[in-house]
Amino acid sequence: MRNLLVALALASSSAFAANVTDDAPIAQFKGKDRAMFDAALYGMLDDGKDGAKTTWSNPETKAGGEVRAVKSFQKAGVPCRTVHVANKAAGRTSSANYNFCKSAAGKWVLSQ
Repeated sequence: MRNLLVALALASSSAFAANVTDDAPIAQFKGKDRAMFDAALYGMLDDGKDGAKTTWSNPETKAGGEVRAVKSFQKAGVPCRTVHVANKAAGRTSSANYNFCKSAAGKWVLSQ
């Protein structure tokens, strides 16, 4: 359940932020953490080749993480990607794979 809540928070900066448990690293993000994480995540979803990884780190808050492109695939004719996300913040860590697919509007959304 905790991973699902974190995944929902990953899918949208505002729509799912309220669903994140207090012990998840993403719930501890401060200052520029969220913008840095979003840039790493969506940059990898948009442009990362399978197997590539990128890291982000905020020296001000000591938060950071890694996003790795696991695989690209099609689901009902729509481009999708599996990414491995590992984050740390305020002494908390999490790591899991998430599937995202492009919506008709061209935005990456979490896929079941």
